Amino acid sequence: MVQVSDITQIVMLIALALTIYLVMIIVFLYARKKYKGGIIESVINLIIATIGFLFVSDLALFLATSYNFLLSYTIHVVFKIIAMTCLAVGGLKFFVK
Repeated sequence: MVQVSDITQIVMLIALALTIYLVMIIVFLYARKKYKGGIIESVINLIIATIGFLFVSDLALFLATSYNFLLSYTIHVVFKIIAMTCLAVGGLKFFVK
């Protein structure tokens, strides 16, 4: 059985991960303003999209309090797969060029 202290630790770790994702998104948004155009902006956009999907993926775990855990974990996994697919397809575009 899961104790309340274990759930609190999990929520705190998820909140820490979300905070780190937000900081990374802000940093790359500023970097995108500095490096407009070219392949560097494309790479920065790819990183922002991947981090955004990872952010939504971890944010979905907070749905476990409102909905059941299976639904929130399913949404979590789907958005992780979308993030990895985004990164893979974006990386393949650079190989084609």
